[in-house]
Amino acid sequence: MNFIHKVLNIALHSMGLITLLFFLLSFLSFNSLFFILRSLLSEDVAGKVVLITGASSGIGEHLAYQYARRGACLVLVARKEKSIQEVADRARSLGSPEVLVIRADVSKVEVCKSFVDEAVEHFRRLDHLVNNAGITPVRMFKDSTDITNFVPVMDKLLGINL
Repeated sequence: MNFIHKVLNIALHSMGLITLLFFLLSFLSFNSLFFILRSLLSEDVAGKVVLITGASSGIGEHLAYQYARRGACLVLVARKEKSIQEVADRARSLGSPEVLVIRADVSKVEVCKSFVDEAVEHFRRLDHLVNNAGITPVRMFKDSTDITNFVPVMDKLLGINL
């Protein structure tokens, strides 16, 4: 009986190790293949025109920097004039050949149409649109005493008209 236990311990441990190595090699092979395919099929955005709303801070700002590093022409749209100019200056220093800055409020449909038209008129095309702008008051809902502060958010996001 002791002999059977020793044989099973050796066999099961060996099978476990072989199975683990098989899955590890499969995983590494898949990741390597995926990396190669992603490298070959990734889009070259050098010279393409990218419009980014909400580009003065946060995710929009960092997207602008990533596109700039890859050589894209940028159209940066935001409400904060000083912040958007700083982002534009940094994008130029990171490699963007041309940056158009537009101060606009995306909560108004007419304004959105006008800045898209302005971008197309300036660059003669628009390749990518990154709609990143947010329209929310920066405060806790529980601390708000006036619900009308949330009307733009409820109207745009939820379709509730107060």
